[in-house]
Amino acid sequence: VGEDTPGPGVLLGIDAEFVSLAPAVMAMRDDGSEYESVPARLGLARVSVVRGQGEQKLTPIIDDYIRAVEPVHDYLTRFSGLVPGDLDPASSPHFITQLKHAYLKLRYLIDAGCIFIGHGLKQDFKMINIVVPPEQVIDTVELFHFKRQRKLSLKFLATYLLSEDIQGETHDSIEDARTAIKLYEKYLDLQARGEFEQELLEMYRYGKIHGFKGETKDEDGMKQSASVGD
Repeated sequence: VGEDTPGPGVLLGIDAEFVSLAPAVMAMRDDGSEYESVPARLGLARVSVVRGQGEQKLTPIIDDYIRAVEPVHDYLTRFSGLVPGDLDPASSPHFITQLKHAYLKLRYLIDAGCIFIGHGLKQDFKMINIVVPPEQVIDTVELFHFKRQRKLSLKFLATYLLSEDIQGETHDSIEDARTAIKLYEKYLDLQARGEFEQELLEMYRYGKIHGFKGETKDEDGMKQSASVGD
């Protein structure tokens, strides 16, 4: 298998963005406080896959915007980078496809044995409703996680480990997929030098002193609310 051909062990960076199709349903407790009785219903809006190796590393092979088949309640622009019109074939400047076509492309890459690198992938795949064998998933949320400590955001990791400022105003799934690839390479480098444990401890120490910058703006709060307790 050539490094540009999808096949067993070929590394790919992936990120997905979601929009809200229906708002959360709030209910009232006896003490008068509000809680979410039904969470917001999210739909896949964009999926980006970039090469993780070879001469074409970090170039996109998929950047699909998913045609909205029902009205979008909230584009969640701060988290998704998507704005009204992005998912409408009549007005979108992007490549628009149907959900099933995007799904089939991912299915093909999974069946070919590709390995997906991303941040918070367990939650993403769950929301896309696609099953990926665990051995084909490298999740930077889990790689850079110290047991019983908080999960770290992609933005914080990129700032601390790569000295890169990502997700300025909004998210971009190509940028996030590329960042996950770079973080995985950083992880391998630290492991090879025997410095990973020390670096991880130092990173948490830094975060506790200076604040885990980017945490609140990151989609981790939204996309991982279901997985943070795992």
